Amino acid sequence: MKHLKLGTRGSALALTQSQGVADQLMARVDGLQVELVVIKTTGDLNQRDPLASFGGKGVFVKELEQALLEGHVDFAVHSLKDMPSQLPAGLRLTAPPARADARDALVGSVPLADVASGLTVGTGSLRRQVQLRALRTDLEYRDVRGNVPTRVEKWRCGEFPGGVVLACAGLERLGTQSGAHTGEIHPLSTQECLPSPCQGILGLECARDEVAEVLQVLADAQAEVMMAGERAYLAALGGDCNLPAGGYATIEDGRLTFEAVLWRDGQLRRARYAGDLDAAAELGRRAAAQMLS
Repeated sequence: MKHLKLGTRGSALALTQSQGVADQLMARVDGLQVELVVIKTTGDLNQRDPLASFGGKGVFVKELEQALLEGHVDFAVHSLKDMPSQLPAGLRLTAPPARADARDALVGSVPLADVASGLTVGTGSLRRQVQLRALRTDLEYRDVRGNVPTRVEKWRCGEFPGGVVLACAGLERLGTQSGAHTGEIHPLSTQECLPSPCQGILGLECARDEVAEVLQVLADAQAEVMMAGERAYLAALGGDCNLPAGGYATIEDGRLTFEAVLWRDGQLRRARYAGDLDAAAELGRRAAAQMLS
């Protein structure tokens, strides 16, 4: 194949991520040209209402998947954390590229521990809200929508004086385009705020075997194991990525550790399992079973 059409959302982050994938592919496959095709999604068109009120994070992928099924594009690049646990028939995820920083970060004047009591922190994620509230019950947490630069600007103009919480991966990929300076980005440890399943991983989705073979040149073995465990966890919870659930797999010395958190029945539940790399999906399912028991 000499020419591929890559479907992407039109936000600055989506375009940066997609162009990065396109550049890597063209650098590794001789003669290949990758063309970006911008597709507006329901989530992009509605920047006002909370995601849970009109379909959850899956609203960021539906139109891209339809374009894949109709053959308008050859593959799509997503933030994998935005994808529901079940894909439409006929579509698949290939092995992902290497994972970026999976942590969350507070963009603000000071780290979370130093935010003055009573200030408002913005985040569109219930998963983040319940974990941060466990750390700082004296702060207010309010929903915020918009792309990364928009959210940073909402903090800067005083709408969220305590700061806004965003994914480190998006801030790093955007760099100066995010609107946040280095000293304003305060990463949260995974003990403070466990990431969303597959946060920091790019999802490469396609319909055809020949496209999947091309995308395989970008595969990262460790990210593939992490993806397997975290998506199995999400699927076993019986929902999509709109659940207030965190799931995070790490690899050290050839062993996998899977950590999970879920807000349910007014309680923040936690689990931790360790095992072999080939047991990633099973560890994710065991963690989900404990969360729901």
